[in-house]
Amino acid sequence: MAQELARSRFGDMILDFDRNDKFLEGLKTTIPEKKKENGDGLVHVLDIGTGTGLLSLMAAREGADKVTALEVFKPMGDCARHITGCSPWAEKITVISERSTDVSQIGGTAADIIVAEVFDTELIGEGALRTFKEALQRLAKPGCRVVPSSGNVYIVPVESHLLKMFNTIPRINGGEDEHPLGTCSGTASVFDVQLSELKTHEFRELAEPIVAFKFDFENEEKIIYNESFVREAIAHTSGTIDAIMMWWDIDMDGKGETFIDMAPRWKNPKHYAWRDHWMQAVYYLPDKKCVEKAQKFEIICNHDEFSIWFSDVGKDSTRSYCVCGLHSMLSRQTVYHINEMFEDQSFRAEVDRLSSGLNVVTVGEGSFVGLLAAKTAKTVTIIEPNERFRDIFHKYVLYYNMKNVHIVEKVTHLIEKPDIVIAEPFYMSAMNPWNHLRFLYDVEILKMLHGDDLKVEPHLGTLKAIPECFEDLHKIAADVNTVNGFDLSYFDRISTKARAATDAIVDEQSLWEYAGTVKGEPVELLTFPVDGRILSRKCVGKMDNMQSSNGIPIWMEWQFGDLTLSTGLLSTSESRKPCWNKGYKQGVYFPITNLQNESSINLNALFDKSSGDITFQFKKFDVQSGN
Repeated sequence: MAQELARSRFGDMILDFDRNDKFLEGLKTTIPEKKKENGDGLVHVLDIGTGTGLLSLMAAREGADKVTALEVFKPMGDCARHITGCSPWAEKITVISERSTDVSQIGGTAADIIVAEVFDTELIGEGALRTFKEALQRLAKPGCRVVPSSGNVYIVPVESHLLKMFNTIPRINGGEDEHPLGTCSGTASVFDVQLSELKTHEFRELAEPIVAFKFDFENEEKIIYNESFVREAIAHTSGTIDAIMMWWDIDMDGKGETFIDMAPRWKNPKHYAWRDHWMQAVYYLPDKKCVEKAQKFEIICNHDEFSIWFSDVGKDSTRSYCVCGLHSMLSRQTVYHINEMFEDQSFRAEVDRLSSGLNVVTVGEGSFVGLLAAKTAKTVTIIEPNERFRDIFHKYVLYYNMKNVHIVEKVTHLIEKPDIVIAEPFYMSAMNPWNHLRFLYDVEILKMLHGDDLKVEPHLGTLKAIPECFEDLHKIAADVNTVNGFDLSYFDRISTKARAATDAIVDEQSLWEYAGTVKGEPVELLTFPVDGRILSRKCVGKMDNMQSSNGIPIWMEWQFGDLTLSTGLLSTSESRKPCWNKGYKQGVYFPITNLQNESSINLNALFDKSSGDITFQFKKFDVQSGN
């Protein structure tokens, strides 16, 4: 439970002031409306998924006579009970630790108003439809108002090579007509992403936004769990629909005046509000679709109780599933990484140079580098422990007629000594960049079996860190203190304690999605010579310029022949804007409360050879001792 609390990201949600203010506006409209309708009688507000109790406190302050708050996650229910119990509105608010779909009664009287923040990137993915439908049926009075009252889902078809790379089956030669794994469109599952950080030159809108769905949260008869609609659009430019962007808005009081709008920054510059608890999303059509300028075209928009997907008219509108095996095993980020590796001509040239005329062995888990080495190598042996990946590589070998490639399961299955061992290194099971240090253990076994003179690339790994001032990302770990006039500091106390007690000190994030400015140069923390001798290592690194920073990104770099392969920082602009590798998540540390005002922080990193993992400690810099 402590780990769930530490990772819950409630902090970012509570610090979403646009969200808070819009919910407040909805309550300011509906509570007086119900009071007038009831002849100044009692108004009962039901808060579903109360979290810290913030919306319950708003409702009580705005005149609700009774507030029932439901919170199924017990630690947060206890938190809400403490916060509301210490407030001036304690007598009005009752916190119940149950799910709204399970609770049988809410204190004798049904609700006049339901307020709930039960939304996610897909709007309906947290069960909003059933939540509202059953609450209206079982827990509310006829004519109950809901905050928010309705929601709209918008889609925009785009042409984008970048977004396409997160879904397309990797093709060694880059040809559109190649099908090394057969025809597969991937999965229909949502790809949630901060579209505001997508550069406008990286995509082309092919039509104006289309309203895919309209949800009426105040009418239980109109809340339907499974629906399909054919939506028409007119192409304002010719192109191929590589992806469909999606976002939503919600009307907070039914008057069409107060909206929470999830449109990305470049679409909604005047009213854009950053948040990470909700994002925008990307979907992919199951079949290739081209449109011509001024052409009318149609897209089938589908949803069930929890998810959304899209298909082409005349095609099967049921949800598509991966049939090639690749998409079902890999994250979209990893699919992007493989496609990017195949397109990186400098990397491919270095693989060609290192492999030319040699007997090559490649190690990893789900690493495609062996297929690239086959071009110039005499022979290639891919050591792949994952059976499903062995099947996929066999299909590539057969499709491209790679007669010099062999695939084995274990390092110990290699009989003859190779001329060189090559790796990215990449292991599918790695959660963060330093988990790829598993590579060192494969090399250790190979050198034990075939001698210390065995050549290996990459030959050196380095763990690096840099101070950065994020525009917004730090909010996911920031203290909330007082919000909209309510003291929520108790949440800070329990969440900070939970974070310190779990493994969530260094988080994993796709940093390319989050704007910021680096405030120094990269600091080398640990180096790992790839020589077959694995040693425990530790360092005490000093991170300066922390008074102007709010986070510390951490990543690995590898020296691969004459190239440097970075899993993190790729470059920095003149204005100190970082460019992060989109194919990996990076580690990032956000200073906890007692370190947030320090100008320098000690970053202690310890690599334990017995576990193969790195643990981190962050402490105040001791001026007197210099450490």
